Amino acid sequence: MATLTRNEYKAVHHYILLLVARQVLERDFTYLEQAKLKMAEPYLELTKSALDQISHELSTLKSYLRAHQIDIYNRTNDGLFSEYYYRHRGYEGVTRVLNTHLKNQVHDYVTSCFTSFRKPS
Repeated sequence: MATLTRNEYKAVHHYILLLVARQVLERDFTYLEQAKLKMAEPYLELTKSALDQISHELSTLKSYLRAHQIDIYNRTNDGLFSEYYYRHRGYEGVTRVLNTHLKNQVHDYVTSCFTSFRKPS
């Protein structure tokens, strides 16, 4: 049976993290657009920049997964765990992630995206 290598497993997990982070930021972006803030533009720009960074990382990661014949699909959520199924060179596997752990990782990732932008001089 062909199992995932350590790097492939890290790529699968990072892909899942990026998907959830993008979903969260897209939802937040729509809320920010509808919010009646006096200075909404800086928040929208910051969120848009983070979304662009995530999209760029996702495209790079998708290329890596495609090159290694890994396909991730069919997410299920039972409230406590999220299951992601993957197909790797004809074999199928499941990775389960604790939702609170995933939420904390997404929080840390999005925070790092927001703090990595340059401040205007």
